[in-house]
Amino acid sequence: METTPTPPPSPPSTHPKRVILRLRVSDFSGRDPTEWYDAIRSYLTFAGRPFSEFETNKHCTHIEPFQQPDVPQTSFHIILDMDSALWLKRGWDDLKGVEHEVYHVRRDGERNFQVKPIQDPRVEKNLIEKIRRYTDDFYAWGK
Repeated sequence: METTPTPPPSPPSTHPKRVILRLRVSDFSGRDPTEWYDAIRSYLTFAGRPFSEFETNKHCTHIEPFQQPDVPQTSFHIILDMDSALWLKRGWDDLKGVEHEVYHVRRDGERNFQVKPIQDPRVEKNLIEKIRRYTDDFYAWGK
């Protein structure tokens, strides 16, 4: 009996988009950048992208600073401008045409980061609208 070979997985999509990772402050032991990189690595793995793309600056990263210790803060964001050079190459600086996606990144019981898409499209749209109020101005595309 002949079997049809399984085709190789398709390569990840490479088009400019802004990915917003929502993280819990309590999932981090401090302000150690290696923990942030672990969260970014988890997203890239989830998206089928190699971590070397981050290491070679294929994507521009913006990490929201933690508030002062006396200010209560439960979450923060890491913004990834994916394939940012493709957008900049066009000479565009308006973020209106850039696709946005939001993901929750949480530690599991083993303390590993897990990436979860927002399931309800209405919730995702609402989060994107709220987050864009500051990210579009505060984090210039690809810079």
